[in-house]
Amino acid sequence: MALLLLNAVLVLAVVAAVHLYVHRRLVRDVSREGSAWRRAGTALVWLLSAVTVGAMVAGPADLPFRVVRAFEWPGLLWLALLPYLIVALLLGEVVRPLLRRFLARPYEGSSPPGTPRGDGTERGPVRDDGANDGKPAEEFFGENREAESATPRRLFIARTIGISATALAGGMSYVDSMVGETPAQSTGDNAVEVSFPFTGLWRVENSPARRVPSHGTDMFGGRYAIDFVGVDDRHRTAGSRSWRTFLATEPPELFVAFGRPVLAPADGTVVAVHDGEPDHEARRSQPALIPYALSQGARVRRGVEAIAGNHVVMSLAGGGVFVALVHFRAGSVRVSVGERVVAGQHIADCGNSGNSTQPHVHMQAMDSADLSVARGVPMRFRRFREWPSGPARNRVRDLAVPGERAVVEPL
Repeated sequence: MALLLLNAVLVLAVVAAVHLYVHRRLVRDVSREGSAWRRAGTALVWLLSAVTVGAMVAGPADLPFRVVRAFEWPGLLWLALLPYLIVALLLGEVVRPLLRRFLARPYEGSSPPGTPRGDGTERGPVRDDGANDGKPAEEFFGENREAESATPRRLFIARTIGISATALAGGMSYVDSMVGETPAQSTGDNAVEVSFPFTGLWRVENSPARRVPSHGTDMFGGRYAIDFVGVDDRHRTAGSRSWRTFLATEPPELFVAFGRPVLAPADGTVVAVHDGEPDHEARRSQPALIPYALSQGARVRRGVEAIAGNHVVMSLAGGGVFVALVHFRAGSVRVSVGERVVAGQHIADCGNSGNSTQPHVHMQAMDSADLSVARGVPMRFRRFREWPSGPARNRVRDLAVPGERAVVEPL
């Protein structure tokens, strides 16, 4: 408990510190005090920080769909850009003193009283009320002119670095979003036809309709994989929330999906089964997700069982294509290797084993029964009802790929 609270405090502290640094370098350093630019920039930076926290909280809180979208789109976009921006600004810290030294030149030619101005008037006399600190006119005017020229120079340096850093961060973020990915899967792809492996309402996560590879990697044959999270009639993944939702782990039994039947998506033969992995605690909160993310590498090194957990691999009728269903509840697998199954047959129950942050069903088609070497195959799903933007509206689709965060129900 103490460790989770410490994680929560650290997450908020890091968010605040990062945005303070961004404000200093991209707002305070490049604008004059009291200017409209400074006020607008300050408001924008702190709005982005609030949206970032909102994006972290909206999902676990199971807020209404429109509220979640309002926070997630700008929040996740900003979070994708922020690491590159911070790196670019830190590089600017190295360049900053070099630019200052290059641009810093002594002001040549001070202007004592009586020197003509550019508009034909003369400069006034030096005040004799102590405001000059007893300095000669030449020294007094020279210092003030150098101070006046230093401000534009500092602004020029800060603005140059700020604009360059922002442009570099935007470019790197765009490149990162494009490299290694192909356009989202369309219904025109040469895909295998399957049914949803369940009944009732389920929310779609990591859909290949959004991006390919759908999970951000081609490892373990997951190029066109898709996740389904069980929801209730109000499209909530869990019926209740508590302080643990936002700060700690939660028991998997709390979630709607846990224990729901998982069905065979097509006729075929079972070629691989693994059971016996434990169902671990669910994690919706950022403080609980951070240590879990840090242990991701260790799970990958342990191999397929640590990633897939309890799972079944089927060879579809006709041969050449295999379907894997993973993250089953411990001890729930009902089939064995060599068994022939038919579409709609109960093969296991939804659980939270393997690389899973909350109970869900991960489904993928591939060209090999061996998850460690398989390559992904596109899928299209038979007739289903889809709620793309909340419980109010739905549509019927057939031989299609459901959209990201849509709720679906097989027909």
